[in-house]
Amino acid sequence: MFTLLLTRTRPLISKPLQRWMSTEPVKKERQKIVLEDSDLVEKFIKGSGPGGQAINKRVSCVELKHIPTGILVQCQQTRSLEQNRGIARKLLKEKLDTYINGDLSKSAKRAAKIQKSKARKARRAKKKYGDPKELGQENNSNNNPSAE
Repeated sequence: MFTLLLTRTRPLISKPLQRWMSTEPVKKERQKIVLEDSDLVEKFIKGSGPGGQAINKRVSCVELKHIPTGILVQCQQTRSLEQNRGIARKLLKEKLDTYINGDLSKSAKRAAKIQKSKARKARRAKKKYGDPKELGQENNSNNNPSAE
């Protein structure tokens, strides 16, 4: 019997296609949030809370609802209706960003940065002063010699 071995000198798949077909996780990109007026329902309602007649009599509270997601935002931070409309749109945009982008949203990145900073400070304090758990155990053993 005769067997013939063939060796390939070129790969079966080109380099760009290999990169495209690789099993490495693809880095997800953050989507930009755009508010369209057709997706919003805007209501102007009377305010409530402290402020007396100036708040209770005027229509200065804004309620925005994003129809596709059902997210609802109310804003009554100022006495001006126009300023409240702008603030409500900002709040809705932030909530949509968190809803759509999740960990890639601005607020999640800000929270992760703060958490990382706190962890770094805790590591530095632990390095400088020692672990408080270990110090607590040492103090208990010094105060109570019958524990051993």
